[in-house]
Formats: sequence, structure tokens, C-alpha cells
Amino acid sequence: MSNDNHSPTIEAYPLGAGVNANVGHSQKTGKSLSTPGRAGLVAGFHLRHTELEAAISDLNPEHDHQQLAAVRKTDDFIQKLMHSYQGTGVLPDWAKFVSPDMKQYFRLHLLCTKPDAKTITIRLDHDSAEAALAAPRGPANYLAETIKRTLVKLGIHTELAFNLEFNHTGSTENHPLHLHGAFCIPQDRVDEVSEALRTALALGYRQRYKNVAVHMEKPRSARWWATYCIKEYSITARKLGVERGRNSRPDYAAQTLTKQAKAYYEDISAWLGCDTRLRPASGKADHHLRSIEA
Repeated sequence: MSNDNHSPTIEAYPLGAGVNANVGHSQKTGKSLSTPGRAGLVAGFHLRHTELEAAISDLNPEHDHQQLAAVRKTDDFIQKLMHSYQGTGVLPDWAKFVSPDMKQYFRLHLLCTKPDAKTITIRLDHDSAEAALAAPRGPANYLAETIKRTLVKLGIHTELAFNLEFNHTGSTENHPLHLHGAFCIPQDRVDEVSEALRTALALGYRQRYKNVAVHMEKPRSARWWATYCIKEYSITARKLGVERGRNSRPDYAAQTLTKQAKAYYEDISAWLGCDTRLRPASGKADHHLRSIEA
């Protein structure tokens, strides 16, 4: 079977372009972030670390001694907590060892943290779904281009990432193909964009219960939404292969977002691989970690 061309998410940029480009082969490689749960927890730790770094940079080392000491103590605790969970060492190489679904997780997680980020669900009507499944470059690319054209008509340019899914109800009233993703839309334009996307892709969709054709809202949790979007990655890929008779990507992401997600991953990797002498994690740190996981 042949592969659909999926250029928007191909890693077509120089490897090692991120902040961790100078990591040598002799540096210890740590555990992989192989599940959304692990990746989300580590990303949350790293976000807190960057917030503390920003706070440190805003303080005057000559006058703010107590505040600096307190912030650094918290940052040290965060790093100790991280190493008690993840261990030390850089993350495995993005290009070689991060699975396609986890790459998409990082894209979506990062996108959901941006200003004006919105989650998006579109339940396609039959015409749009069938046109997408028949598209030469694959359904994800077809739908992405339709979404982008619709937004451009409204004067909106945004990064976009989404995953395709088929529902399992067995009903033929609506087509089972739909998408979950994210983009950045000003709050005061949500209704306008929702209606435009409904007209473009879901005009024939018949609403049942609370399942509206197009649903947009602010992300309640970047970690949760990214996990939700990729939950059927492999199932959808197999289903698309059967439907189309060729391998087809079940996801889409703007190439700029892929570059940013790679750099984001390498930022986390560089932090984990810092050559710092850490004390063994205390019982307090272990208890705090278990409470976060729960």
C-alpha cells in the first residue's frame, strides 16, 4: 500500500535545530515519555520550572535575597520531584524514538497553552466526510485545507492541529467521521467561526442530544485535551487504511507547530539532562508526586 503525502507534519527541518542540539552521544538517555499521562505530568513540572525561572529573572539579586532564596528552593524541589519520577538523563531523540501519536500529543498540548487557544470538535456531514475520504492527499489534509480557507475568508490565520476519529454507534443518520483538535481564535469571534465551519463542513449534520455539529471552547486542561484527541490514533489509522486501500495519517498539524513542539520537547529534555548533583528524593516529594498523579 502507498502512503498519502502529508507534508504539513513531515519533519522537514534540520535535526538538532532545537535548544538541545549540542547534547553529545555520551550523555545519558533517560526514560521516554511514551504515554500521554507521563508526558503531561513532565510537561507540567517543566512549565512550573519556567515560571520560577521568570520570577527569578525579575528579582534583584542585591536586594531580594529572601525572595530569591524562596523561589530557588521551590525550583530545586520541583527538579527533585521530577527526577524522583522521571529519572535523570536527556529524553530519547524526537525524530527517531518519539511515536507519531506522541508527537501529535506534544503539538496539541503546546497549542492549547497559547493565547486565544480553543478546542474544536467538528462532526462532519456525509458530503464532507465522503469527500475527505476520497481526497488524493488524504482526509486530514483535505479537511485542514477546508478549515484554513474558511478561516482566511474571515481574516483569521492560525496554527491548527487535529485528529480524526470514527464513532462506534453504528448509526447511519450521520457520518461516523469527525475530528477533535485545537487552534487559536479570539473569544469574541467564536460564534462567527463556529457557524462558518458548520456551513463549510457540517451543514447536513443532524444534531442528537448535546452533540452539536461544531463545538469550540477554551481548553480546560491542555494535558487532558491532547490526550483525548489522540486516544484512537492507531484505531483510526487502521480504519482509514481499510476505507481508502492505502496508509493514511489520522492527524494533521501545521509544520510550524511541529517545529515548535520539537523545540518544546528538547527544552524539557535539556532540563532533565542538567548535570546537577541532586539529593535523594525525600518522602515528602514522593508523597507530593503520588498526589499529582492521582
